[in-house]
Amino acid sequence: MHSKASLEQPLNSATVRRIVVLRPNHRLGNALLLLPLIQELETRFPDSQIELVTTGPAAGAIFQRFERVTDIHVFPSRSFRDPIGVLRLLARLRTRRYDLAIDPIPRARAGRFLLGLVRARRRLGFTWGVAGRDRMLTDLVDMTGAPAHFARVPVYLLRSGMGSGVASPAHAESVSGPLDLRLSESERFDGERRLASTFGSLAAPPRPCLGIFAHATGTKSFPIDWWRNVIAILRGQAPQLRIMEFLPVGHRGRLGEDVSAVYTPGLRLLGATLAATSLVVSADCGVMHLADAAGARVLALFKTTEPSRYGPSRASSESLRASGACAGRVATRIGEMLQIF
Repeated sequence: MHSKASLEQPLNSATVRRIVVLRPNHRLGNALLLLPLIQELETRFPDSQIELVTTGPAAGAIFQRFERVTDIHVFPSRSFRDPIGVLRLLARLRTRRYDLAIDPIPRARAGRFLLGLVRARRRLGFTWGVAGRDRMLTDLVDMTGAPAHFARVPVYLLRSGMGSGVASPAHAESVSGPLDLRLSESERFDGERRLASTFGSLAAPPRPCLGIFAHATGTKSFPIDWWRNVIAILRGQAPQLRIMEFLPVGHRGRLGEDVSAVYTPGLRLLGATLAATSLVVSADCGVMHLADAAGARVLALFKTTEPSRYGPSRASSESLRASGACAGRVATRIGEMLQIF
């Protein structure tokens, strides 16, 4: 449903010039899942200035090639350790005026708090069914009929708020294309060169080349012994396969001495290096979404989270429900996708 203001005064490029998107979250994946919304805003409001409110340093690199993104306001990753910095940022946001403020995610407490703080003519968000939370909205959208995938939900919100909502759940699932980091050709070349150099090559990376990111948080992660079992099965069936382990900061390779390992500083270079592989295999985590946004072919492994909400966005990629007991099935699917079995 929409508010009366939304119906009488449609959002359009003539009336919306300054926009702020409120997503104060520190996770890399959540920042990447905003890419389709920012692309949609650039398309619908080509003369606008878009500001983001986020947490942590990732957004600057993610939205580097989005010309309409003119400012990124960053809360400290551990806000409780820097209360003065938090108060300064809140004060700065309070002094600015916007034509449109967007709380893009359902029931995000921090986003809804900031929506009530900023000065904006129009405030767009999903209804909570709670008077105190919904009263601050000028443009309300019900979650009924919204797409399942988290990258598509904010686009659905915007289109519905503009009076161009989707007609059916089936149509809702196609409201946005794949995540796109907008890597340049030179960035992609640097990624290929980075991957090739880790194998001791000055030319192109070897083919086929499998990239593995063996880290994830909490119950989404798989034990190292499980990953090593997958690799052992792959080695037995396809000894020619080259495997690269991508490392998070501060970690050493854990998949075995016969597996090359690389840490790549710089988010965009990491994305380009992931995209230079033949296939990236990862649990549900921020690096999986980064690989997807960079254009890599991805096999995403899910244990506790829902693939329909968080799976990779490209048609060439796949989501697979996995457990600690199915290393053989995962190895088989990798071999099939690489056409080496």
